[in-house]
Amino acid sequence: MEHSTRRYQPSDRIARLWQRAQPQPEDMFLREFRPYYYLEGWMRAKGDPLPIRNARALCSVFENMPPLIFADEIIVGENGDHQCDGLINFFPLDPAFHREQIAASGLSDEQKTAMSMWLDEDPFAHFSLPAVSPEQRLAEQHGVIAVWGTDLNHSIRDYEKVLRLGFDGIRREVESALASVPSSGPDASNRRANLLAFEMVCRSAAGIGRRHAAAARQFAAGCSDEDARREWETIAAVCERVPEHPARTFREAVQSLWFAHILTVWEDGINANGIGRIDQFLWPYLEADLADGRITMNEAAEILAALWIKLYRPYDVQQMMVGGQLADGGDATNPLSYLVLDVTEALGFVRCLSARLHEGSPRDLVARCVDLLARGGGIPFFFNDEAIVPALVSRGIPIEDACGYAAIGCIEITIPGKANPHAVSHWINLAKCLELALNDGRDLLDDVQVGPQTGSLADHLSIDDVMAAYTRQLEYFSELAVAGSNAAEIAHRDCYRLPYLSLLTDDCISTGLDIIEGGARYNYHSSAAMGIPNAADSLAALQSAVFEDEKISPAEMLDALRSNFSGREDLRLSLRNRVPKYGNDNPLPDGFAADLTRQYCDLLATYATPTGGTFFCHLFTFTLMLGYGKLTGASPDGSLAGEPLAYSLSPVQGRDTTGLTAVLQSLAKIPHHLAAASSSAILEVDPTLLEGAGRSVFVDLIVTAIRQGVGQLQFNVVNADTLKAAQEDPDRYSSLCVRVSGFSQRFCLLDREMQDHIIARTKHTS
Repeated sequence: MEHSTRRYQPSDRIARLWQRAQPQPEDMFLREFRPYYYLEGWMRAKGDPLPIRNARALCSVFENMPPLIFADEIIVGENGDHQCDGLINFFPLDPAFHREQIAASGLSDEQKTAMSMWLDEDPFAHFSLPAVSPEQRLAEQHGVIAVWGTDLNHSIRDYEKVLRLGFDGIRREVESALASVPSSGPDASNRRANLLAFEMVCRSAAGIGRRHAAAARQFAAGCSDEDARREWETIAAVCERVPEHPARTFREAVQSLWFAHILTVWEDGINANGIGRIDQFLWPYLEADLADGRITMNEAAEILAALWIKLYRPYDVQQMMVGGQLADGGDATNPLSYLVLDVTEALGFVRCLSARLHEGSPRDLVARCVDLLARGGGIPFFFNDEAIVPALVSRGIPIEDACGYAAIGCIEITIPGKANPHAVSHWINLAKCLELALNDGRDLLDDVQVGPQTGSLADHLSIDDVMAAYTRQLEYFSELAVAGSNAAEIAHRDCYRLPYLSLLTDDCISTGLDIIEGGARYNYHSSAAMGIPNAADSLAALQSAVFEDEKISPAEMLDALRSNFSGREDLRLSLRNRVPKYGNDNPLPDGFAADLTRQYCDLLATYATPTGGTFFCHLFTFTLMLGYGKLTGASPDGSLAGEPLAYSLSPVQGRDTTGLTAVLQSLAKIPHHLAAASSSAILEVDPTLLEGAGRSVFVDLIVTAIRQGVGQLQFNVVNADTLKAAQEDPDRYSSLCVRVSGFSQRFCLLDREMQDHIIARTKHTS
């Protein structure tokens, strides 16, 4: 079968939808109906068990949010009460947030008064974060760790189940589980309450389609144009069917998916809840429609384009993936994989789209991805099954489920519909751990004792001594971070439930446990390590300049660090420019980077979560390389205090000087197969590298990197001159998009500091 239309051109209808999706004046976003309905349901459920109360609050949202439909639409439904709503996310556990928003909202005076009254009653008084130990607080203040431990905002619901069974079928599954709950027992009442909550939410969720169908029929009844009337009636028929009942066609499947995702947003906020492997769970419907002659590839592209626009409007980081492997390890690429890429290219806007690759991926898929990548904007980005699947298996995920992984948030990993990943449960700054190891546990910036006393660099006689001190610092702060994550998980159980997420996550129904209580089949936390390239460069400098060549004594190096190289610019430049750096295929710094990674992955495997899970290593900084760089002192690699850290596993900006192939070779030495929460690297390439025959060579580089086990890759195809011009004339370059940190954004919307950081990254031309 032909891969796709490849020449898909959006229709005038799609063009009009796209035009209306462009940014609107801010006052169009000021709506607060979702939190109003949530609070209304919450207050009416006073005295109910927590699962029931959460469900009633959520059902109030599901049943009262208005069914908005607009001209030209193919896929209907809005995340908010306006088609461009999305500026204000709803955090139901933060009354202060709502107090600030009520006055500016679109609520009526009566609704504002009611909402203020409810907030005055402190409706979420039961919610409290766990007490933070003085040691954890000190470590966070000094930029060593950051602890979250949350269940919120990072998930992929089992949307395939909604398409396959409909909410009516899922409700019957809940009722069967409810009938099996014993009348008594230590957890019987809680299981019963959870399942009743699931059932309530299931019934309310099913109604979203019927309400939109009724609205469409009203439009049809008042429509004089015959073609328009038929389209309204088609929309009504689709919505009457889904998501209450199983989808039968591709259009029904896409509409059901969108409704299910809207409900996700209404429960948990947009943030980082992903779509998943869209080419896998939608392909059976498209394949059947094509076989029966019900649809053409161009018509399917129009439906996908309509969905893309829906996802664009209230955008955060709603990930989608194509490609990868089947449960048996075979290649999963199908014609829809290519159509997804075609539609993304045709619409010309940048959102979260990634491709899973493995050694059996068709070269055509990689080449098509590179074609799209060459247009700029940083999509798609790449995940390597050859690294991630073994990493997941090594942490207890059966291979058939590991082969089904998908991305959430920026580049976090989950098992769709089966896991509570506690994504980025905490961060740890390994460059700061090394700093403390060199200064007896004291912060170089203010001389405060932050970590254990492990001696200073002046006391260390070898690189082994340095590593021993570093290991003690790492273990100390890891234990603090793990304890904080675990305490947060326990505290959340007493605060809230997520019945809709639980409904669409195995094995919450069969166990009668909410996902907050550990009902998911897989429960784990991901711990993100930052500063590995910086620490590796510093260790290489110590090994080379201090302990081997003895160009400077340990005591002299320590004095230089404490003074931020004051009066020692010659030394700083020598360390920065004449000592091998990670990212250049040099065994010294690359070896340290690999050792630091392996050590941290192994350490995390020794910790347990309250539900019996463990901690997965995540080699990722998000955008914290700027803020945490400011909290990090001078380092032996020649960095001054406060300079940005490297992005994730990318070389420190400007230090990868020997070409793209060398960077990929350095990355290949990292044990990505141990990082079950994924790794990350952004590499900058000049557009000329992808011109002519260079594009095929670039495909070869990606294929080789996959074979060598590089876990995850993102590319910015842009040159520094263009970025500098965009800084000076943002209006002229308003559409220029770049890869920032697991997500793409228009360059003009980034602050100057982030723009400068991206400009400073090496732009490879070979």
